[in-house]
Parts: sequence; C-alpha cells; structure tokens
Amino acid sequence: MIIFYLLTAFAALPVLAYVLSQRTNNKGIVFGTTVFVLIGCLILFVSKFAILGSVNKQILSNNISNQIYLDEKISIDSLKQFDSLLNIEEKKVWSIEFISKSIDLKKMDSAESLLGFSEKFFVSNSEKLIFYSLYTQLRDTKFPEYKDSSFQISSDSYFPCDIETGLVSLYINNGPKIPVAEKQFTQLDEIFLTNANSSIPGFDIASAHLNNETIEIDIKISCKSSKENYYINNLLILDKNKVTNSYKINSNEWLKGL
Repeated sequence: MIIFYLLTAFAALPVLAYVLSQRTNNKGIVFGTTVFVLIGCLILFVSKFAILGSVNKQILSNNISNQIYLDEKISIDSLKQFDSLLNIEEKKVWSIEFISKSIDLKKMDSAESLLGFSEKFFVSNSEKLIFYSLYTQLRDTKFPEYKDSSFQISSDSYFPCDIETGLVSLYINNGPKIPVAEKQFTQLDEIFLTNANSSIPGFDIASAHLNNETIEIDIKISCKSSKENYYINNLLILDKNKVTNSYKINSNEWLKGL
C-alpha cells in the first residue's frame, strides 16, 4: 500500500514544479485536475473501495473454476492466493461454494483437495457441522453404494417383555464413544437406523460400512408391566455386500439392568 502513496507523490512532482514556475499559465486548472486524478487513483487502488483487490479475486475465482472443470487438484499457487486475498468470512463462503460446485459437477479430485484445504476455516461447532455436511455430500457422491446404509433388528429377535421405552445405539468398536447412529423406540419394527440417525454428519453407518468397521450394538429397554430394565451389548461385523445389515437377538443375550 505504501508504494501507491510513494508513486502518487512522485507523479505529483512535475505538476508541482509547473505550478511553482512563474512563467506558466492556467495553474489553477492544471493543479485542480491533477489533484482530482491523483485522489481518484488513491480511492480506486488504496482505499476500502479499491478495485485492484476485486480484480485479483475475480482472476483467482476464474482460475479455481477452470481447475474444477478439469477435475484437477487445486494448485498450491491458487491456494496461497486464496489465503492471502480473502478474509476469513470470504474463505468460508468461497470454500462452501467451490466444494459444492465440484461435487455437483462430480469433480472428485478438485472437491477432495478443496475439502482438505478448507477444514481449518471451520472452527465453531455450527461451522464444523457445515463442513461435515460437505464431506458427507462428497462421500455419498463418490461412493453412492453406501449412501443408503442402514441397520435393523431382525423381526425374529427375542425380547423379554413388552417394551415401554428403548434406546439402541451403534458405536465403532474401539472407537470414540460417539454413536454412528442412535434411536429411541417403543416396539421392534421401529429399530431401523439410517445415516439420518447419526449425531454428526459423515460419522454414520455409511462411514462405518465404507471403512469395514466392526459395530458395537448397545440396546437398553424398560418393561411395561414389571418396570424391569434389560440391556444387550454385542458386536457385529458389517457386511459390505449388504446395504442393510440385520442382527437377530437371542434369548440368552439379554442381561438384567439396575
């Protein structure tokens, strides 16, 4: 920015010499026009209304768009400009727009490179949910066969009583204690879980399915008449060849709770 001020001062020197000369005419017109032009240049290129930054942003936007159409990983040079030209809010908005555009066009290499680069811009919990949603869109587009992954309890399963309330939770075995799916139920046919039952977008049944994970099944029930509590905790290896994995509960699996 300082260079623009120096150039402006340098450009004004000949005009200043002309105005100070005793043999020149129309000094007022020349001086006024010069001041107007120089101030205009400062407003256009240095002030908050500067157009230079906008031009550079447009060039950057065009470059990234071209790389997306070619399904290229976004170049390091473009990512450096992305970091230097944009403020944090612009970075988030641009990231969402370009990632969504890449996914819509099925340009997976571009989408993956943008997703990996932009994760650092989404810091708050609400922003992370937006980021995880973008990740989920990318995964479901790249691996559509896992998009409808689900889990259900077999209709042949044994239950020790009529259920008043129940809760089924699915976890990654030896993973974080965050369920990939969780649902309350009052009858057997309600124990059907999909990716929509996850607490974090992208950390769901499809993710477990895709990574060939073993699932920890945790079921708790309260009985209507006796008010007794029962629970089950077992493991299930997901079958990648099945969209819906099913589990049958045998009578000897139920344990009495407190």
